Amino acid sequence: MLILDLQRLLFAFLLVLIAVAALAIWLDRFLRQRQQRQALPGIGGMQSVWERAPFGLLVLEDLRAYRYANPYARRLLGLESPSRLPDADWVRLLDEDRLDARQETGTPGRYRSVPLGVKRFVGWWVTAAGDMDLVFLWDTTAALQAEQATRLLLSDLSHELRTPLATLLTHLEVLRIPQISEETRQQSVHLMQQEAKRMTRLVHNLLELGRLETSAEIERRPVDLRTLVEEALAQVTPQAEDRQIALALQADTPLPPAIGEPDRLTQVFLNLLDNAIKYSRPGDRVTLSLQQDQLRGDIACEIRDTGPGIPIEHLPHITRRFYRAASEAVGGSGLGLALVEEILRHHQSKLEIESHSEGDETGTCVRFVLPSLPETEVDK
Repeated sequence: MLILDLQRLLFAFLLVLIAVAALAIWLDRFLRQRQQRQALPGIGGMQSVWERAPFGLLVLEDLRAYRYANPYARRLLGLESPSRLPDADWVRLLDEDRLDARQETGTPGRYRSVPLGVKRFVGWWVTAAGDMDLVFLWDTTAALQAEQATRLLLSDLSHELRTPLATLLTHLEVLRIPQISEETRQQSVHLMQQEAKRMTRLVHNLLELGRLETSAEIERRPVDLRTLVEEALAQVTPQAEDRQIALALQADTPLPPAIGEPDRLTQVFLNLLDNAIKYSRPGDRVTLSLQQDQLRGDIACEIRDTGPGIPIEHLPHITRRFYRAASEAVGGSGLGLALVEEILRHHQSKLEIESHSEGDETGTCVRFVLPSLPETEVDK
């Protein structure tokens, strides 16, 4: 009888263990489902989708706390706290949009684009979902920068075209005067040709600069930099000979291939050589050097002249659009160095300018560094 009672007791104990295990499994599933519903109200099991979404999702429950933020939103907004929003200006604007979205009937949500920091912008759409607010976010930095660059391009273009257009109109009126001499007529025609060329050059350079500023990346590949530089020097040699400027090339041998876009790099060297020749005096010298850094393998590029130099007060502004340190008598669009700087930015490089305009030894030196192809890749 005692053995039978023990068997029944053991059987009952096993039933209780099974029931407890089943209850634990059910409770675990229930809590997980509830946690998902709390994290994303009305969305349920789609959390894995939002984790991979190419836009941000923020689920807010009060003015300073969020219940869920997907990786895009956390990265874009720089969220460090697991549940609290930072004390920032954009948070106050978000609070305003959340209140407006709840109070305005018939409005599906509120849209706004706001700055997050220096040259960073975010766009969001806020809508109410029960007792929660859903905020969909995306990075609008590239779009706004392209829009600003376009506006600046049009503003600069209209401003810079006023003077040559006025000159053209003036000389057209001169040509209509029947009593003018042939010499005056020829001078007017010559000036009109010069202004037309100036406008063509200015529009071309400004459009080129605008394309560079609004493009994300340029295609780069191995480049024989020495050959490229020799071709650039050949193009400017007639100009240098006319102005009695001596040209020289100093390059390490052998020189590994550089990584870049050949046409853009040619434009860089031509612009810098043109500047050096144009602002130098008869008898001055322009030297272009290419040297490989033995530790990093990069190629240091330098163009040095013995010209009059650039006054120190102009150096901080010399790469700005249309900024000219020399007089208007020296031709140019005022965009050459701005183009060079933008092209080098696309090559992860930076233009450095050093100049001396006083003392016995004057001149200007411009430098930049280009990455080279690793030796292992060259051997292949």
